[in-house]
Amino acid sequence: MATNDPPPAWKVAGVVGFYMTVALIMVMTNKWVLSTSSLPLTFLLLQLATSVLLLHLLPLFYDYTPPRWTKSTVLAVTPVSVVNVVGLIFNIYCLKLVDASYFQVARGLTLPMTVVLQSMMNGIRPNGFTIISCGIVMWGFTYSFLPIPFASSAPQIDIYGMEVQEKRLEAPMAGMLLGVASAAMVAVHAILVKQALKKVEGHTLDLAYWQNALSCLVLIPGIVFSGEIADFAKMVIGEEGDGRAFIIGSGVTGVVGFLICLAGLLSIKVTSPVTHMFSSAMRSVLQTMLGVYLFGDVLNSSRIMSVVLIIIGSCLYTWNQSRVHSPKSPLQEDRKRLLTGQEKFSNYANDPEKGERKD
Repeated sequence: MATNDPPPAWKVAGVVGFYMTVALIMVMTNKWVLSTSSLPLTFLLLQLATSVLLLHLLPLFYDYTPPRWTKSTVLAVTPVSVVNVVGLIFNIYCLKLVDASYFQVARGLTLPMTVVLQSMMNGIRPNGFTIISCGIVMWGFTYSFLPIPFASSAPQIDIYGMEVQEKRLEAPMAGMLLGVASAAMVAVHAILVKQALKKVEGHTLDLAYWQNALSCLVLIPGIVFSGEIADFAKMVIGEEGDGRAFIIGSGVTGVVGFLICLAGLLSIKVTSPVTHMFSSAMRSVLQTMLGVYLFGDVLNSSRIMSVVLIIIGSCLYTWNQSRVHSPKSPLQEDRKRLLTGQEKFSNYANDPEKGERKD
């Protein structure tokens, strides 16, 4: 297969399915552990350390050698690693504060932010359809704060379909702000990860190793200054929290985190913007359903409309991207080149969600 040929459909489907599965498991297991502990940074450190350990054990089962620590490589991957860990911190605090079913709404500005960031980097103004799509996504994000008047008093529904009038569903402002910050980091990370892959010669596992290892180093001073060491000691001696559940949960999510790290990198490397956004939309629906089923999250019309609007905006954006940037046949390209007398340039496609220009 030529280097410029798209990956086969079975490979794309496999990566998308793998990414969706581990992403859902990661969110749900994270929410479960965070609901029973007050050590988010320590929890995150154990996750990342487990991933690094698994990468060191990987040579026992797979032809892989962890990269050597060299100054040039460390400096090259430090920016993407710092953005990665900052985004993870925002992400985990956001998930701790908001319901699992509402998590994707809190981080709903990822698409508009990536569009704006990509436009600023390449100097190309997004077309009107892209602006409309991002506007719908932003409307979905703000819908819970500024709902349509007649919908704001709609009954709330729990897992059993029963009306729940006494439980308020106002999302904490701190959680929403952390979601916005997390979305911004996702947008920046999606761009930096493409550049970082070039620094490690396209080796996905090497980049996963560097991101996890350097993120661990960055987290250590954060844990010290946050005072979690004392809380962790109390949990170990049994004065506070369930230490056994915390350690087991950290190990499980560490393994899942290792898988989702690989899945995210493979998704960016293999899939197109359309398939990536489609899987994200499907994951949003499944995540909402799982949040209601597993954690008893309560939904009302405002929350449902927020999710629906974000999905609609994302789908419209991807449809427009596939329509505008659909590849032309070689015959069409050669005919255009001969008629215009111009050289045949590469057909770059703007990809805000992935953060790169790709042939």
